Amino acid sequence: MNKKNRLNDFRTTRSKLPPESFALGPKEPDPTPRDLIKKETWKSIISLPDDVSLRTSENHGVELRVMDELWASWIESVGEDQDAISYTMLDASDEFQACLFNSLCGFYRVAASCLRSALELNTIGAYFQLVSNPSKFLEWKEGKLPMYFGKVCDLLLRHFKTNPIHNSLESQTAFSIFEQKSPGDSGGWARRLYSELSAFAHSRPQHSSVVMWDGSNGPIYVPSSFETIYAHYLDTMSLGYVLVKLARPTFKLPKAVKHIFQSSKILRGKVAIYSFQIPLEKFLRV
Repeated sequence: MNKKNRLNDFRTTRSKLPPESFALGPKEPDPTPRDLIKKETWKSIISLPDDVSLRTSENHGVELRVMDELWASWIESVGEDQDAISYTMLDASDEFQACLFNSLCGFYRVAASCLRSALELNTIGAYFQLVSNPSKFLEWKEGKLPMYFGKVCDLLLRHFKTNPIHNSLESQTAFSIFEQKSPGDSGGWARRLYSELSAFAHSRPQHSSVVMWDGSNGPIYVPSSFETIYAHYLDTMSLGYVLVKLARPTFKLPKAVKHIFQSSKILRGKVAIYSFQIPLEKFLRV
């Protein structure tokens, strides 16, 4: 990057946000730094991720904007109700934001792990919302009730309130959301996506950081790896909204989100589209 471009590039400067930028936290000015990091330590930590973030933002401006807008829409969708799904949606929003930041900076495997957490949180929130059992939900929040992804999918698959969406999807798309795995079949949408994301979380063959960095130690910018995370981000976000719809049958999809269900990057886009066409409020008598 030449000097002229560097001077005109807004990405070359950084500054702290003022206290009023934060909804929560102290409003007083920051205290005087008490233990400033050494320049060489800062460069050792930041140089590579900074380089990747510049290269990524030079070539994927549209994708980054879409991811950021979807994250913002997700936060707005949480709503004012203090219910089970809102609790997990808030935690999931942090995972979506962390995925966006890590993919910007080249930590692709970590970004996929964030999506895995978001998917698990939203699935658990949808389950507790459906069963309407505050005491059990509180037990889970307090760490007294283990809830594993596969177990929650089994419970949702068998729950009578999920029958309308299962029956409708199977008749229109020959696909399901929570169907169990079987020989030669990796199961419904939720289980398939979770399995794909788990491969990154556990650094399985062809899903490790070194592979995502084309054999290098990183982080380094790899266009195809960023695109992989982008596709998984859209897929996880779209399934997340289907889970919200299942938990809140009258929920309306935000306008800013509708286009993602049409994206070729979402492998199960039609499943999401049909899910939102099902009048769940009619079946569940909301």
